[in-house]
Amino acid sequence: MQWNESLVDKMKAGDQDALEQCYRQLSPLIYTAIFNICRDQGNANDLLQDTFIAAFEKIHSYTSGPQLFPAWIKRIAFNHTFNFLKKHKLTVIGIENENQITSTDFSIEILHEQHNFLSALLLKISEKERLIIWLYVVEQYSHEEIGNIVKKSPSYSKSVVSRCLKKLRAKQEIKNYAY
Repeated sequence: MQWNESLVDKMKAGDQDALEQCYRQLSPLIYTAIFNICRDQGNANDLLQDTFIAAFEKIHSYTSGPQLFPAWIKRIAFNHTFNFLKKHKLTVIGIENENQITSTDFSIEILHEQHNFLSALLLKISEKERLIIWLYVVEQYSHEEIGNIVKKSPSYSKSVVSRCLKKLRAKQEIKNYAY
């Protein structure tokens, strides 16, 4: 994805085409991040819409700098997702069946298998833990940034990551998969 920062100026000026282009370009990225945390398509779609509405309403507060617009809107998405999970204290029951890849390409099959395995593992931890692990491992946020998002100290983030990784390493599936 190649982000064009000049779109932000157009959005600030009220250009509807720029808003649509921004949504089309960034919504798959934002949706994936939200869905991997909340694991519910309906909630992920609602949170995606809420994220873009909030971002477009606050577009004038965005100033470019070391953090580009996609990172800024992702932070809004994570905050919305965290607040939603905290408010609703959701319990995830299971993962949906995903379409099987019929490709004979071995590397694609391995990636699919790893994705399913990781998805199943992430379901074994709470939503809050999943959010923190996702932010730290996938999004590569620092513990300080995560602490700010969840309104806790950086050491809270460190302890959650450490505790979750320890919990996941102890699972028999990990031991069977790794060896």
